[in-house]
Amino acid sequence: MTEPPIVDFDHHRSEFHRERHERWAELRACPVAFNPNYGGFWVVSGYDEVATVARDGSTFSSRYVAESDDGIDYLGITGVPRSKGMPTAGIAEVEGPVHTALRRAINPFLVPDAIRRLHPLMEQAATWFLDERIETGSMDLVNDYASPVPAVLTMALVGLPLDGWQHYAEMFHAAVAHRPGDPELRAAFAHVPAMLAELGAAAESRRAEPRDDLLTALVQLRVEDDRPLTDDEVRAVLWNLVGGGLDTTTSLTSLALHHLEARPEQRQALIEDPDLLAPATEEFLRYWSVNESLTRTVVQDTELGGQALGRGDHLLLSWLSANRDASVFDRPDEVVLDRERNPHLAFGVGPHRCIGSTMARELFKVLVREILTRIPDYVVDQDATTFYAANPELNGVVRMPITFPPGPRTGPSAPPFLA
Repeated sequence: MTEPPIVDFDHHRSEFHRERHERWAELRACPVAFNPNYGGFWVVSGYDEVATVARDGSTFSSRYVAESDDGIDYLGITGVPRSKGMPTAGIAEVEGPVHTALRRAINPFLVPDAIRRLHPLMEQAATWFLDERIETGSMDLVNDYASPVPAVLTMALVGLPLDGWQHYAEMFHAAVAHRPGDPELRAAFAHVPAMLAELGAAAESRRAEPRDDLLTALVQLRVEDDRPLTDDEVRAVLWNLVGGGLDTTTSLTSLALHHLEARPEQRQALIEDPDLLAPATEEFLRYWSVNESLTRTVVQDTELGGQALGRGDHLLLSWLSANRDASVFDRPDEVVLDRERNPHLAFGVGPHRCIGSTMARELFKVLVREILTRIPDYVVDQDATTFYAANPELNGVVRMPITFPPGPRTGPSAPPFLA
């Protein structure tokens, strides 16, 4: 048998992170290759190969279990290697009938009609958080705006109290913005047990007093053998929903606004033509692919990209690399606001495609439109702006101070979404 192509890199090192676009371009020359680090795993970097894996959940599993009963070490989706103590992601790391039942229960709250009903809250929250800073002429675009607004909307979507948005926003942002060993990460993780207990208590309250919300749908759901979800499963799903709804939209918004500040011609184009924001949203999704990578486990011998993969092998998929593949995208390393053909994989594809994609798109557009309408001349303090450090799964901005000509409040003095 022909020996597989070998690539040797550590995707957790800051050097790889700084040069990852160039490295992924090199790796796409051999879109399926073996990396001997971390016990060995396959690196999948080409668009077609990444899409093939994502679409075939029966061969390439997202499942994670601490101890499987079939001899396979199921890695889940969260990285190579899997972080110690990482709980199961309640939707993303289950398969089969349970996964199908969960998506059927959650989907009615995330279809376009449901998101349209949330649109007034999106605008209220965006207006209010910008109002809180607009008279001062300065703010941290991440922590004062791009993080709080998605947090409020995520609380509303799930059915959690809106006044609890802050500690969820701060915890999830710190969890992805900082790396192991950072004091900020330790401080964030210290809050996890209390937050999980809080989610469990919220689920219990819905069992006692059902409402017309997503949380009630989860606690009333019956899955395989007509059983309800266990308390651990409910908490895992809630954790997955809250985490997935928070820092991803925050990151996309922050990175896009950072990009537009440095490119006044593109910023002006969006101001002058509001309809341009729709294709621009897809382009920002493609270009940054804030969920840069996920992992899969091979459950049956197969072939991919001319390489023989064995049962139990682990794969690292790069959405970021796939979305920069020149065989699919013209000028892949440029932001083309009006790109006509844009089959990006930023939300994944196949059975585990991001269930919150409609909400993410609409919220992103509200957040960007509010800034470009009310403080179009914002200036980023580049020296004080910091980005995620060597996180191979997620990309984003830790903090981004900006200044702008002060303006008037346009909304109420108290947050209307807490009334």
